[in-house]
Amino acid sequence: MISWLGWSFKTAPANIDESIRPGEQPLEHVRRLALEKCHVEIASAQPGEIVIAADTIVVLDDSILGKPLDEQDAFVMLKSLRNRTHQVITAITLRQVGASETLRDYCVSNVKMRDYTDPEIETYIMSGDPLDKAGGYAIQNAAFHPVIDFTGCFAGVMGMPLCHLERTLRRMAGYQPADLAAICQNNLDYACPIIRRVMAGENIG
Repeated sequence: MISWLGWSFKTAPANIDESIRPGEQPLEHVRRLALEKCHVEIASAQPGEIVIAADTIVVLDDSILGKPLDEQDAFVMLKSLRNRTHQVITAITLRQVGASETLRDYCVSNVKMRDYTDPEIETYIMSGDPLDKAGGYAIQNAAFHPVIDFTGCFAGVMGMPLCHLERTLRRMAGYQPADLAAICQNNLDYACPIIRRVMAGENIG
């Protein structure tokens, strides 16, 4: 999704421990992971460059569903989500290399899954797509089409809420505002109903 923006960027794996701490609530957990990822030392990072870190979790009945451990785990996750509404939380953290300030934001979306069948789950798992996705699914997968309704940020459910990223970047000294909202909508072919409210700073989506 960052490639849509036309920016020059590099990716760097964080390789942090993503275990849930005792008593840690979902929002607290995902925000902590994004913060820890952002502060991982990147040998190639140059002063003034911006580090963007994000983490996404799926929450069902206050329990966090991470990435499936294997195909059986993916099946169990998708079956538990079937025909139910859950939350997807994406947290982002930004810092400028060499500066002490850290900027943070997050979005929460309510997602309603369709009543797919067991054979549909099995076919989807065979595609390999669920295995690196929180909750075991991708909202944008056209073949499986897991979601029938949602409120919040489509891009946030995918893992990078671009409007939230833009409004956070605008708090950073020297950043030149960009129209990430339009870029997001064009690439997703989606008319987002909450853009103005997000960019106005509302805690929505």
